[in-house]
Amino acid sequence: MVRLQIGKHSISRRDLLYTFYGLMSFTALVSCGTNNGSTGNNSSATLSTNTTSNNKGSTKVVRLGYQVSGDLTHEKGAIEKRLAPQGIGVTWSQFVSGPPLLEALNVGSIDLGPAGETPPIFAQAAGTNLIYVVNMPPGTGEGSAIVVLKDSPIQTLAGLKGKKVAYSRGTAQTFFVVKAFEEVGLKISDIESVNLPIADGRAAFLNKTVDAFVEGDPSLIKLQREGTIRVLRDAQGIKTPGSYYLASRDFAINNTELLKAILSEYYQVGQWANKNRRAAAEILAPKVKTDVDTMELTLTRRKYDMRPITEEVISAQQKVADLLYELKVVPKQVDVKGATLTTQQYAAITPDAVRNKA
Repeated sequence: MVRLQIGKHSISRRDLLYTFYGLMSFTALVSCGTNNGSTGNNSSATLSTNTTSNNKGSTKVVRLGYQVSGDLTHEKGAIEKRLAPQGIGVTWSQFVSGPPLLEALNVGSIDLGPAGETPPIFAQAAGTNLIYVVNMPPGTGEGSAIVVLKDSPIQTLAGLKGKKVAYSRGTAQTFFVVKAFEEVGLKISDIESVNLPIADGRAAFLNKTVDAFVEGDPSLIKLQREGTIRVLRDAQGIKTPGSYYLASRDFAINNTELLKAILSEYYQVGQWANKNRRAAAEILAPKVKTDVDTMELTLTRRKYDMRPITEEVISAQQKVADLLYELKVVPKQVDVKGATLTTQQYAAITPDAVRNKA
């Protein structure tokens, strides 16, 4: 993996993002997108020209990002159906995690997408002009865990002091690791953090080149069923603001009605999934390359819901940012409010069913 370092000379914001995330390259981590809109063009794995106009009411194509964990709204084509009568197309691009998705947002390759609580903080520290659009509460916490192999002599989290722990830096795994070790009196600097993309981290773990690994569903379920791992700590009980849909500032401000309609579709599909886990699992399982039973259990550990961006949500996110800065996980103090809208602007983009949850 290419590792960039901050030297005496200034570097670009994009290079700074890569330094924070430890990414080899942006294009290597983005899979080919799919187009379910009316434009007839496929979104590319490489960075594309921004085809979304920022003039209010003139947007012709909305470019959405999603992650390899699956997006039910994408698979159901709900947003496409909602926007087709307005002559607005939709393109989708898939990303391995939140950090490259937000880098795509930064360079203008997508307009909107989801990420956990940690990636936006790294992105803000690097100067990305993003906006927190809506909050999504965390799941049960069972779907993410710090694991060791079944035959490992390490029995507790404290036993990982000085040991190699693989996880994807800059993702939500980072905050999970920080909080989990904090419980046993350790700082993240007390372990040897091995920054690897999830697939590479899993391979390193199974090959015993690292001592522990932060695994997530559905792979976590698979390894548990095989009996090859022991869970030292899952994320149950670890307080987190959850995740977010994030947009570029220009898109959020200049496409208020459009953004509200998109969020409404995300919300309605999520409510359907909460009541129809099996049916949702049957849709997503082949997309994430797992079996339906595993996908159904994965979905029971998720929580499809939305909350408006309120002072309470902002305060909770700020505490995450402050802790990561205090521990020198991010090198710059982040003001979360700098990535928010006014109360009136949020009222214009937040679906009524979501706004009433404040």
